[in-house]
Amino acid sequence: MKDFTPNEPLSKHTTLGIGGPAKFFVETEHEEELKDIVKSALAGKIPFIVIGAGSNLLVSDKGYEGLIVKNTLMGISEKDGLISAKAGDSLQELVDFSIAKGLSGLQKMTGIPGTVGGAVYGNAGAYGQTISDHLVRVKVFDGEKTFWVEKGECNFSYRDSDFKKNKYILLEVEFRLGKGDAETLKKEAAETLTLRLQKYKPGIACPGSFFKNVQVKDLTQEQLEGIPKDKIVYEKIPAGYLLEEVGAKGAKRGDIEIASFHANLFMNTGKGTARDFFTLSEEYRQKVKEKFGIELEPEVQLVGFY
Repeated sequence: MKDFTPNEPLSKHTTLGIGGPAKFFVETEHEEELKDIVKSALAGKIPFIVIGAGSNLLVSDKGYEGLIVKNTLMGISEKDGLISAKAGDSLQELVDFSIAKGLSGLQKMTGIPGTVGGAVYGNAGAYGQTISDHLVRVKVFDGEKTFWVEKGECNFSYRDSDFKKNKYILLEVEFRLGKGDAETLKKEAAETLTLRLQKYKPGIACPGSFFKNVQVKDLTQEQLEGIPKDKIVYEKIPAGYLLEEVGAKGAKRGDIEIASFHANLFMNTGKGTARDFFTLSEEYRQKVKEKFGIELEPEVQLVGFY
């Protein structure tokens, strides 16, 4: 088994480029090795977190007082419309693979950063599609045994799943996709990517949208009265709209800046800190609560915040 690296800067492993050191760090591309690492951590009572590409993480400036395990298990295959992908595979590679095979259902998720495991963990989605739409089952490790969890047992909901609660280690995911035309799917993905790049400019250091959009079903009639109907998209109110209404666009704290073109996009423009990022996000979360009576929830996972 690989040796753990002490005091590894987590800023090297997040798209934000922010994060203090992990007490221990290890990266593995082998399933059995990953399971041995987890067993070792549990036996030694070492707190640990398994991460993917770090695209949906805000890590404290103090880092993490435990073990960070980077899951780089990879391998995508297809048989009779059933696609299998390892948890460490790039989500984009899975999308591209499905399009090349003429299989429909993931094409609108093009451009979303991160891994397949991370996408399933947070039930990622965009433009009306989510990763769980065509998911069949997930192979997991619970620290003792390996088994498959059927879709119905995952309790997927908007940007959520039971994996955030049960802490199973995701190993592999299977999808059953419908048949489509590869050229049509490619065109649809390109159109989606054009829309996405208007919001997420290439090269910016960010964790994606920081706050979850707000589901209409979770609001009272009184809360809804303050929202124009044309701002409701896919039965959700974009967090970006709410933040824009309280003046978030262009706001700064240190080297953390909220994009002038999208109010739910918090960027590290240089040597930003997690403290400045969190403080700025809390300031505008509070302003949204005061104006609309709506509590925004982070979509990004917070690591090392106590």
